[in-house]
Amino acid sequence: MEQKKMTAAEAAKQLRRPTGEDGVKMGVQMSKANRLIYEMTLDFLQLKAGDHVLELGLGNGHFIPALLEKENNIQYTGLDLSDVMVQEAIASNQDAIRTGRVQILEGTADRLPFAEEVFTKVFAVNVLYFWQPPAVTLQEIYRVLQPGAELVLAFRTKRTMEQLPFVDHGFTLYDTETVQEMLQNIGYSVSEILTTVEPPKPAADGSMLVQLENVCMRGVKKFK
Repeated sequence: MEQKKMTAAEAAKQLRRPTGEDGVKMGVQMSKANRLIYEMTLDFLQLKAGDHVLELGLGNGHFIPALLEKENNIQYTGLDLSDVMVQEAIASNQDAIRTGRVQILEGTADRLPFAEEVFTKVFAVNVLYFWQPPAVTLQEIYRVLQPGAELVLAFRTKRTMEQLPFVDHGFTLYDTETVQEMLQNIGYSVSEILTTVEPPKPAADGSMLVQLENVCMRGVKKFK
């Protein structure tokens, strides 16, 4: 029997918080669709030995091995809203978890379960659209960053995301200038912005070919 195709609204719901078997499949599809923006982000992070890294919205944890290849001597924590994605990420990163380099938790970005000034780097790839309101999450990230530490936000621009049918269902889209202003309003100093355009490829829900503009933005927590 042919599998019923998701509607745009169903795809948007799964992209925000994957659930069930459809969520597992969407996690795999997201890993494929996000490969280039993740590779861009991992380079942009400029990891160094001793970093304490927090990723918000890690999905199924597919890119954790690539991150550890960049710098093995770090502590990585991944936090995701979806229990299905957390289970998938734990299952596929057992060795790194056993060695103590990686921990994976279920939770929400607007109420981070961490003490103040714990992390040297926080990053999030393609999840900014779901933070409502974004200022609350950005303030929480600011709280858990050490002074002089960095937030790296990776997102796709409003102009190119508007091609996708599912973004009409619960996505808030941003241009680069708006994101920069949001960070500065919280107290971050925006030190670097990198923009690239991907070759045409299938959208995350497989519905169409798209050409997306990726942005990585570095916000630095100021010293007191």
